[in-house]
Amino acid sequence: MSGDVAWSNDLLGSSSLLSLGGNQTPAGLSSLLTGGSGRVWAQNGKARLESQGQNGDFVAVANGATIWTWDSMTNTATRYSSPSGSGATAPPAPAPQASLDPATAIAALVQKLAPNATLSVSGQAVVAGRQTYTLTLTPTSPVTTFGSVRVAIDGQRWVPLRVQVFAKGDGSAVMSAGFKTVSFSAISDSLFSFSPPSGATVIHKQLGTAQGAPLKGMAGKVGAAEGGATHHAPLTLTQAKAQAPFLLTPSSTPAGVAFRGAFVTPTVAKAQAAIGSLTAQQARMIAVLGKHPTAALDYGTGFGTVLVVESKTTAGQDAQVQQQLGRLSTIGKTTVNGMPATRLQTSLGSVVTFRQGDVRVIVAGFVPWSDLTQIAGSLQ
Repeated sequence: MSGDVAWSNDLLGSSSLLSLGGNQTPAGLSSLLTGGSGRVWAQNGKARLESQGQNGDFVAVANGATIWTWDSMTNTATRYSSPSGSGATAPPAPAPQASLDPATAIAALVQKLAPNATLSVSGQAVVAGRQTYTLTLTPTSPVTTFGSVRVAIDGQRWVPLRVQVFAKGDGSAVMSAGFKTVSFSAISDSLFSFSPPSGATVIHKQLGTAQGAPLKGMAGKVGAAEGGATHHAPLTLTQAKAQAPFLLTPSSTPAGVAFRGAFVTPTVAKAQAAIGSLTAQQARMIAVLGKHPTAALDYGTGFGTVLVVESKTTAGQDAQVQQQLGRLSTIGKTTVNGMPATRLQTSLGSVVTFRQGDVRVIVAGFVPWSDLTQIAGSLQ
């Protein structure tokens, strides 16, 4: 499958969340989250993307266990490879099945989505010169600001040709990506090879093992050492406070946004005490946790979920956070319980973060701003 593609993102205006990375963020990669056009090729688990965006050109080539990226603005090529012996290779993509029964496929999706969303065939459209069926996914949560996702499915090949995301009550897509032209002819293997351009800076990086296995394995060992289950079962508020004494909990939540469970990450010291030692990769993955755990409270369901994340902080750490947030032009200032706070409001959802005592709090969700601030403002 190959063709010309285009995408747009009006969620953050001219800004991009990737700008939080400062000078370390490839300009071409940043353009993928703002808007642009390009061409894509995909065949047997291999893929190539060439984009021309507002912030430069970007190339990504995935071939088995190796991924290459190239950014035109910095003329930097990065090669990502899987750890030796990990066996982390991309499985071949199944060939399109022309005989696939769309009613069966839709029924399977509905079963997986329920009760968080409904899926319906809402019409037909011509996309990239081909007749498509439009599938519309609509969240069932009454409190979410997330309107719907519309996917144009090729009427013969049953593959998606366009995806559009809508905010509730808005007839214009907030985000959109799709094919302008498409072909299902065989692709030469040479397109999935990549050589850095002359004069390019080449960087080599190693990918983590599949699905974060080292961190999951470590978490399982910690749970087993504590006499608990080795999976991440939600905690009650009492259990969470026992592991994270600094935890603040809301005294007021909007209707339809009830508490569902809590999660607390292990600290480096706790992990070392539980399993004796950490591999170098495990230590790197959890080094950011520091001396104190991080707690997350889960409220609501489906697209109406609100997440409250809390961790202990210091004045120095807080200054670094504020410096990073200041790089995002759509960040605004507000107050929570009289304390200065930083907010990011979009048509799909919002985030607010502030410091309450020695605790850094982040509250995020696809819910109205008033619901988000009700939870944030009642933390105690």
